[in-house]
Amino acid sequence: MSDPVPPAPTAPVVVTFREVKKILTGPEAVGELQNAANTDPEATPLQKATAMAALGDILKKLETAERKAGAVVLTTAQDGKASRLQSMIAAGEQGTLRLEPLPTGGLEAKFDTLDWGGWATVAWAKLTHVRKHPMMRPTSTTPESIPDVARVGIVGDWGTGMYGAPEIAKVIKSDPDPFAVLMHLGDVYYSGTKREMKQRFLDIWPMRKDAVHRGLNSNHDMYSGGEPYFEQTLPAFGQTSSYFAMQNKHFTLIGLDVAYIDHAIDDKQVEWAEQVIAQTGDRKVIFFSHHQLYSHFESQGAKLWGHPGFNKILKSKRVFAWYWGHEHRCTIFQKPDPQFNLLARCVGHGGMPQARGETIGLPKETGTLFAKADWRRSNSVEREGNVLPDCVVLEGENPLILGEEEKFTPHGYAVLMLDGKTLKEEVRDAGGKVIYEQVIA
Repeated sequence: MSDPVPPAPTAPVVVTFREVKKILTGPEAVGELQNAANTDPEATPLQKATAMAALGDILKKLETAERKAGAVVLTTAQDGKASRLQSMIAAGEQGTLRLEPLPTGGLEAKFDTLDWGGWATVAWAKLTHVRKHPMMRPTSTTPESIPDVARVGIVGDWGTGMYGAPEIAKVIKSDPDPFAVLMHLGDVYYSGTKREMKQRFLDIWPMRKDAVHRGLNSNHDMYSGGEPYFEQTLPAFGQTSSYFAMQNKHFTLIGLDVAYIDHAIDDKQVEWAEQVIAQTGDRKVIFFSHHQLYSHFESQGAKLWGHPGFNKILKSKRVFAWYWGHEHRCTIFQKPDPQFNLLARCVGHGGMPQARGETIGLPKETGTLFAKADWRRSNSVEREGNVLPDCVVLEGENPLILGEEEKFTPHGYAVLMLDGKTLKEEVRDAGGKVIYEQVIA
């Protein structure tokens, strides 16, 4: 039986770089961590040396993330150890915290305790001992049925409990039109612990009775080993596996788990996907995942297209479109890429602050499709042998990050409308306003 989820503060807790630094630097803190390592009967000398050597790298990554944001907001690194330490501090495990309101939202955790030994013991465990939950796989290759006329709501990187996330939840919950499916593309911050999964995700998820709810696995959910994702989110959503398929007469929707193995896919899942696609007939196949296949701005999915079986699926050009998150932006690729011939979209702007540095200088998109918001154009680029088409990325200020609005891009979500053979996609801002819409099939 899983341990109960401990009581949480009334607002999400933000853990800043300086608070992590208090635990990982200074002679007293380092000494206590070393003592915790030395008294760990399960750790080998190599594991101890490796973990202690990683402390500086953790600090550097968190400092870089906070500096890139340019403001005291929720930030983290794509690093399991760093994320787990932030979760530990936010939960106040083995120590005393002062929680002070931040002007930008949430409560800042202020580390204030003499119990270095207690903190060090838990911190050491977070650094070295993570039990990975077994993957839960589908028992069938037959997709679940959805209506031929259906709306699919998509939010990505939404599990912050802050900024645009609660606003999007309210709007979706109150939307007068029915949803057939509501899907989260993954990431509950900092490391998808039981407390975070409850407070930052399930407690505010728009649990509509008219919709099938689905959640994709992600790197931040796996940083804690994945147990809260598999044991809390999936049961709450009535979901039995971390990858799945659903379809109607004209479309097959396939949700992938490309996070259990970070930014990659395993052989059994590829075999399952091949079998599902083989049964689709002339239906258009749409993929959904947490990690991206490619990007103009961040790392590529080389381990995805490098998998021989999955590369075969992609090069068969049977995938019509792919919606992903991970990158905290909204990006519309203007045409199919030449290698895989799929339409790519990033919808990772659900709740995590995204600094504007890489997009604020891009030229404004003047096309009529993008006239309702500040969209910017990024021209075609080559990445690791792939030619990526032009893309249009959502820009502008974020009114939900108070006092720092001008530093971050807006939050929002997407809605797909299936109607017979027609597929219309929308991007909506956090208040529900449609800021882009296009019929793509």
